[in-house]
Amino acid sequence: MQTVFTLLRKSVFLIFSALFALSGSLSSPAGIKSGNLKPEGESGYLYSEGAAFCQGITTDGEFYYGTGCIKFLNYNAIVKIDMRSGEIVARNDMCLPAEVISKGYSHLGDCAYYDGRIYCACEAFLFKNPAVMIFDAGTLEFIEYHILPEEGQGNGHFPWLCIKDNTVYYTQAREVNEIRMLNLDDFSYKGSIPIDREITKITGGDILGGTLYLSSNDGESGGEKITWSVNLETGETKEAFVRLTGNAAAEAEGLAISTDGGEPRFIYNDVVFVSAVIIRTYSLSD
Repeated sequence: MQTVFTLLRKSVFLIFSALFALSGSLSSPAGIKSGNLKPEGESGYLYSEGAAFCQGITTDGEFYYGTGCIKFLNYNAIVKIDMRSGEIVARNDMCLPAEVISKGYSHLGDCAYYDGRIYCACEAFLFKNPAVMIFDAGTLEFIEYHILPEEGQGNGHFPWLCIKDNTVYYTQAREVNEIRMLNLDDFSYKGSIPIDREITKITGGDILGGTLYLSSNDGESGGEKITWSVNLETGETKEAFVRLTGNAAAEAEGLAISTDGGEPRFIYNDVVFVSAVIIRTYSLSD
């Protein structure tokens, strides 16, 4: 049964959504300034609908799963989207229980699908005790959460995570000079991989082979967004791609890489606040 607190938050969000339902147009089609990405397609949503997945994106090969938040409303959400039609087929608009919100958790970030569950980075009030929130991919219902070990918390910013081979990879958002790791079995700290240059404004990430790709809001004015590549063996870090979002006000958020069907697809969600959320897919060109 929904609590009065949850119903009140939902009512405030619905009012907020109504105010911005017609608050702008979708941005122009995306392009590539540098790197070997090739735009394949995009699905655009008005912010009143897309706020529910304005922070993170992941996939199981059949569905996208998106996570979103409006921090000042304590609004956190998770949705399931048909990859082919772009239709939202399920959503949980107030996905964090009241007892979790009461502990200061208010900002879901980027997420990862793994073995029937959605794992999501989540920041807390004053950036203390960031935690991994876990949801059931079938029902989108909250399961449990795990606070990051103290030695792996850094400055408390926890914008994204991805999972490979039973290891959780993540960074803080700014002044990033290492890739941190957790053991998925018990969320104990596994150590870090130093990288050979400092990068910033990191919002999402996923792994292809032995390379970690990191989406960022770093870039020149005019909607340019850098994706970094990190060699997980050596820590060598390079500018892999520069995307053109088509809107100077756009923010790059989550990143997922799908290999369903054999060919890699890079999936981003870009956000123009109170205007639009756009899911964009790219292939690797020659």
